[in-house]
Amino acid sequence: MEKLKTLLIANRGEIAVRIIRTAKELGIRTVSIYTAADATSQHVLAADEAVLLPGDDSTAYINGNAIIEIARSHEVDAITPGYGFLSENVEFAQAVANAGMVFVGPRPDAIEAFGLKHRAREIAVAAGVPIVPGTQGLLVTEDDAVGAANTLGYPVMLKATGGGGGMGLMICKSVEEVRQSLAQVRSRGETLFKNAGVFMERYYPESHHVEVQVFGNGLGDAIHVGERECSIQRRHQKVVEECPSPFVEKHPGLREKLTSAAIALTKSIRYGSAGTVEYLVDDVSGDFFFLEMNTRLQVEHGITELCYGLDLVKLMLQQADRELCGLGGLDKGYLESLQPDQPSGCAIEARVYAENPARNYAPSPGLLQHVEWRELSGTRIDTWVNTGTRISTYYDPMIAKVMVHDSNRTAAIEKLGEVLSCSKICGPPTNLQFLHAIVQSSAFGTGRTLTNFLTSFEFSPAAIDVISPGVYTTVQEYPGRPTAGRGIPQAGPMDPLAFQVANLLAGNPPSTEGLEITLEGPELRFLAPACVSVCGAPMDMTLDGTDVPMWTRLYIKAGQRLSIGKLSGSGGCRAYLAVLGGFPAIAPYFGSKSTSPLLGIGGYQGRSLAPGDMLAIAKFDAIEAGPEISLPSHLRPVYSRHWDIYAMVGPYDEGYIVPEDIDMIYDTVWNVSHNATRGGIRLVGPAPRWARNDGGEGGQHPSNVIEYGYPTGTLNWTGDSPCIFPVDGPDLGGFISSTTIVKASLWRMGQLKSGDTIQYRRISLKDALHLRAKTDKFLESVSALVAGQCDPDTIEPISDSALPDSTISGNWGKALVYRTELGESGVDMTFRQGGDEFLLVEFGEGKFNLNHRCRVTALEQAFNKSQESSEVLRQSVYKTTGCCNSLLIHYNGLDFPQDRLIDLLVSLQKTVGDLSNCKVPSRKFRLPICFESPAQEQAVQRYMETQRPHAPYLPSNMDFVAKINGITHDELVEIFLSVEFMAICVGFFCCDTICLPVDPRYRLICPKQNPSRVYTPEGSVSWGGSCMNIYPVDSPGGYQMTGQTIPCFDQLGVKPDFSPSQPGLFRDFDQITFYRVGKEELERDMARFRSGCYKFQYEDVTFDMVAHNRLLEETTDEVAAFKSRQATSQVEMLALEKESMDRWMAEKAQNNLPADEISLLRQDPDILTLYAPLDANVWKVNVADGDVVYTTKVVAILEAMKMEVAVSYDGDKKNGIDKGFRIEKVLVQPGDTVRAGDALVFLRKVI
Repeated sequence: MEKLKTLLIANRGEIAVRIIRTAKELGIRTVSIYTAADATSQHVLAADEAVLLPGDDSTAYINGNAIIEIARSHEVDAITPGYGFLSENVEFAQAVANAGMVFVGPRPDAIEAFGLKHRAREIAVAAGVPIVPGTQGLLVTEDDAVGAANTLGYPVMLKATGGGGGMGLMICKSVEEVRQSLAQVRSRGETLFKNAGVFMERYYPESHHVEVQVFGNGLGDAIHVGERECSIQRRHQKVVEECPSPFVEKHPGLREKLTSAAIALTKSIRYGSAGTVEYLVDDVSGDFFFLEMNTRLQVEHGITELCYGLDLVKLMLQQADRELCGLGGLDKGYLESLQPDQPSGCAIEARVYAENPARNYAPSPGLLQHVEWRELSGTRIDTWVNTGTRISTYYDPMIAKVMVHDSNRTAAIEKLGEVLSCSKICGPPTNLQFLHAIVQSSAFGTGRTLTNFLTSFEFSPAAIDVISPGVYTTVQEYPGRPTAGRGIPQAGPMDPLAFQVANLLAGNPPSTEGLEITLEGPELRFLAPACVSVCGAPMDMTLDGTDVPMWTRLYIKAGQRLSIGKLSGSGGCRAYLAVLGGFPAIAPYFGSKSTSPLLGIGGYQGRSLAPGDMLAIAKFDAIEAGPEISLPSHLRPVYSRHWDIYAMVGPYDEGYIVPEDIDMIYDTVWNVSHNATRGGIRLVGPAPRWARNDGGEGGQHPSNVIEYGYPTGTLNWTGDSPCIFPVDGPDLGGFISSTTIVKASLWRMGQLKSGDTIQYRRISLKDALHLRAKTDKFLESVSALVAGQCDPDTIEPISDSALPDSTISGNWGKALVYRTELGESGVDMTFRQGGDEFLLVEFGEGKFNLNHRCRVTALEQAFNKSQESSEVLRQSVYKTTGCCNSLLIHYNGLDFPQDRLIDLLVSLQKTVGDLSNCKVPSRKFRLPICFESPAQEQAVQRYMETQRPHAPYLPSNMDFVAKINGITHDELVEIFLSVEFMAICVGFFCCDTICLPVDPRYRLICPKQNPSRVYTPEGSVSWGGSCMNIYPVDSPGGYQMTGQTIPCFDQLGVKPDFSPSQPGLFRDFDQITFYRVGKEELERDMARFRSGCYKFQYEDVTFDMVAHNRLLEETTDEVAAFKSRQATSQVEMLALEKESMDRWMAEKAQNNLPADEISLLRQDPDILTLYAPLDANVWKVNVADGDVVYTTKVVAILEAMKMEVAVSYDGDKKNGIDKGFRIEKVLVQPGDTVRAGDALVFLRKVI
């Protein structure tokens, strides 16, 4: 390249990536442009420089002025438009030239001449190229159109003269259709192409779409590069293309006619650059007619390159370089030397789209959770996506062009079939199955595919079409992801018992992924035969309107609808749908397909199901209905409104709660509040009396402790409020847990719903393991029953009411299992009970001490190393969770007894020795921080509007943190900018990083917000308790927001510095420092992070415990003086908080409904309940008691994660009449916080 040194690609997606590839081979510097929606596109990373476009995502790529301004500022020599967007925009091409740059494509006059289709027809006639019979010029009136149609003969096609890409076309088969369609085509032309002109052509339904690739030098010379067949189209847009055309191959002499005409047309206007002449070829006669000339690079140009060995993009850039040199174009001799003879072999392209062929090719935007291509020799895949790419609603949904080349067509078809069938794209629906069905069809195999081929092509994917999703339906797999840790929730079914039985009845292994259905189920249309089973809490269920039973294997035919309605019994809230073969297109995340909707992790798009979702299922040609297989009623679990749940004491009770109130926890019949979700089940009952005055270094409240790992199923005390942490709860935190549900009772926990009652029954470890073994035996027996190898009368029911011996005798053990002294180290080692699956190891007496953190890390490393040499231990331990001074071990107590585990840990700790002189490997990070974050300001404002209007921490969290610690705002800023923070815990949710100032003189303390925010911006630097933390994702949270930095989490681990197995940036003992930036600089850094271009600054260092311990000794007096000032300020600020909280609670109490009234309404059969679809704040309530509402009425608007979610009444239509419902009782008001599944409104049927 002589002059072309820098190239701007004015496009996106795969074509931008493809152009960059050739530009780099030529040594050309590349500049890409992108929108926020395209931040993760490959073209952003592939270019030498990427620039974020201004304006709206939907229009940014057609903002020619902005693009030219970017080109000027980056000293660009040429702009290439690719295809679509501005590629055939005359004004843009001219503006590029006027700006002193070269437009990589034909001259503006050529674009204009062929851009108007009726004008292109005139040029073709002048060049001697046959055209489709049609009107001369544009149509004016309906009568003109009808007259022309009568002359041409039906069917005809109305075409927008400015159209392209299959848009602005309508086929008409009668006078009426012509009259109806003319205005529509005009409107589309005006909207899409700013030209309302319309002309008419005869439509040939039995025809082929064949095009010839041409290249001209702008000096009157041109070559052709063979033909392509593009007959397989949907909505007049190509789906599968071939080179050469199988039809042309069967008609000797036709290629020469097509290419000669194309060259004549190209030369007639001295065309420069690549272009494509498109023809309609009659299937019967072989006659061909000019359709249009595309004055740009075609989507399907790659198969021509494969067959002819010519790089068309390279040729276009060489032409542009010659134009920059003032030579007009490529030398005639050079161009003609490139003229190929015959194609080599056969190439086929299949366009992969994020669309749903079963729903008329509806676009299906969403997150690509896993992308994996099968690449064979002779395969070329042009794509812009990776795992983690999000398909936007703004642009064409094409994901990739899959191209194959082989020596002959049969071999190419076979190769393409393998690539399509073996490639994996997990996420929203795609057309991969559809494409595979096309290339495997007999019509395609014989090359007999016409332009109307897809109108009669029958395709039924093996999938479930979600007509209605139910209240809260998610994909789950057992046992979830218990080995993940680091704040990645365990997930999995809330009721593992019913889930596993459903799978066994459906013919699956018990762990296979299925649907968890909460409160009310979905309506599902099966597009292929399937075998299913539904187990769990009783729900109404019909198949094509006929009642069908639960706990039974059901055989479903293609086209049938399974409707799972509301709960039909009084007890339980969840049921499970298992499908034979599971859901193969759901991507596993950390080894599981389970969903954690609160964090957007796993499952189907990280959320509950929505209308229009498509769940791929295993493909069976047919499923023969066998004998009925069901679980006898006496073996089914009993679902009631009261639950006795077995639990073990601990980890924390004695010394934290007074002895009488430890007993109170088990004597009380607790009520389940309306906040009962996968993330937490709040209980209503008496508050315990605390054995401590405060939480020490853990916080002001006596329920606080320094952070430790949370067992699954534990009863956690956030202040005086008890909450059970189920499978989607946090994995660590700083509140005590007094009681932990044993594994055999977790299924009961999973069925708790608002209004239920629960009583804990204490049990020993021995009895807990016995119950667990009994449950395992029950499932083994069910498996044998399904296989016909067991008599149901020999199976012991799971709902045995007999109390275990330890519950009766009171010999249930203690929370503190074992304690030892470590000799010279002088540090206590304490073992605490965490149910039958968890053991908590603690060092010291509940104080922040990096010496203890060092010991925890050393023990964890030694324990992990011991697993490597022990198969039993490796199979028995799921994960370890290291925190400030503790290590939580999640293990299988049936396989590895607790006493052996304690002995092992004690012996390992003895090998660790004295660590006070050690040097710990560490990394020191340098992160930007902005103290004036607009995102945080908006979050605070929304919190005040929708949650709590007044508090000492409002409106400035920053000022509150400063005041409660007796320092000024500026002094707090200086702490952030001068202090090193040590990562002491990584977990909670999504690798949340909890940090402690290394220097004890700057260890601040402040309470968390009450209630917690529903929304916290990602990257929020915040303070709660004694720790600073960085929020990794947009999420709920209660820490006081004090600034914003770069998020330190990449869910799928595809960005630099992350990996799929390490989605969080930080590790234990990493050190973090901050430097100050302004709002604009942080926004630029955030944009670079989202696009994958941000590089974190860090260095490998060691942390010297000797130096640190010296610092602790030297600053003792300063620390004591600071703590004294802290204590004075905290008394003052906490008094203000109490006054504000009392006032706010009194304001809320005025609007609360009596619990007994709510309970009565829930039991009324004429009452319909509208539920919250997600965790959110109530923003608006649009109805009042007594109102009558009809279909689609928006009853309330919720706000969560910056989204507004409308909750609507869907109607009660019978015989086409919507009778409506009357609002019986509104349960919420603006400002309330609700959880997914919470009741919002009671409605009563209008008689």
